[in-house]
Amino acid sequence: MNQFTFESTPQVQYPLRLDHQLHNKFYSLSKRTKIPMSTLGRLSITMFLDEVESRGITTVLNEMESV
Repeated sequence: MNQFTFESTPQVQYPLRLDHQLHNKFYSLSKRTKIPMSTLGRLSITMFLDEVESRGITTVLNEMESV
């Protein structure tokens, strides 16, 4: 039986537009941690979606606005 895993499926490129300040922060973190930007982006999106699924979009967005 074939199991669906991340390694066995092709990765999909997704264009993402960032403002200059967020891009600089993202780029700087990638260079400082030596973690590729694609990996940081994938981890960030995964963590955000997990938070939304477990706590709800309203709660997550309200917390983001208060920061």
